[in-house]
Amino acid sequence: MTSVLIASLMAIPLVAGPGIPDRTPLPLWLLSTTQKDNTVGISQRFKRAQKGDAASQLIVGMKYLELQNFSQALHWFEKSATQGNVEAQIHLGDAYARGTGVTVDFVKAHMWLSLAAAKGGYEAKFRLQYLLSKMTPEQIAEARRARRE
Repeated sequence: MTSVLIASLMAIPLVAGPGIPDRTPLPLWLLSTTQKDNTVGISQRFKRAQKGDAASQLIVGMKYLELQNFSQALHWFEKSATQGNVEAQIHLGDAYARGTGVTVDFVKAHMWLSLAAAKGGYEAKFRLQYLLSKMTPEQIAEARRARRE
């Protein structure tokens, strides 16, 4: 019985065929903020972002990031991140860690990634661990002080 079940499970990819994408929609709770509501145009998102909507601020920031306008992207990510948006906090942490549009600053990168990780940002935890391997003990202590403040 078990071998029949295993054989049928192994055959599933062969039946679907290689390279055929799975079109089953993900449940809403698995989608990122940017995937949940794509029915709203970017101009409407920009208006919402200006009014303080954190999700729209994230999306506007991502649009600017696509356009490689890093100063505007970071501006909108910071607005969203200060409202607690985990994805925006991860984007800010990455920007400071890599020097994307800003000077490399491991202390600020640590602060944003640790805030995201504390809110359950799964990916932020991995990025934070990698960042910690690059930081000096003094930088780590400074980053922890900055996070508490």
